Amino acid sequence: MAKKQRKPVLRTRRKPQKEFSAFGPLLLFGLLATALFSPNAAIVAGVGLVPTIVLGFTGRGPHKGARLQCVGFANLAGVLPFIPQVIGRSDAQVVVGDIFNIVAMFGSAAIGYALIYVGPMVASYILQSLNQDRVKKIAQQRQALVDMWSHEVLGDKDDEIAPKGPLRSKL
Repeated sequence: MAKKQRKPVLRTRRKPQKEFSAFGPLLLFGLLATALFSPNAAIVAGVGLVPTIVLGFTGRGPHKGARLQCVGFANLAGVLPFIPQVIGRSDAQVVVGDIFNIVAMFGSAAIGYALIYVGPMVASYILQSLNQDRVKKIAQQRQALVDMWSHEVLGDKDDEIAPKGPLRSKL
């Protein structure tokens, strides 16, 4: 009797899990809780947080959760000052109907977007300047050693200040 040959088991790779941010469900829960407490405040918050909600549905790519949090918290900071205005009143249309209020709410979301795009450039500039200062300090310390011990301390015979190749010790 001939044995049946088994087919090799094909192993499939797991799909990488998508990044999950708890900010979206937390925002939805907050809006629902606010609607139970004050429907007018929920209307103002819902209209004011439109940029955050849109980013939550359309955002893609790496660090989606971090971008959503940055824009969301900046947007929330722009919306919160208008919530107490409608809690005591019965009309949310006064706050939502004023174009300056809407510009302030959406402008705070724009500041969140600006932080996303400008923040890494500012951080790289600061780190680069700190590293340049560190290189200058090391060069000054090195020059002080050369002044104190002459160029022999470097191990170069040509009186050069900078070594040309990688420094390796012979074993």
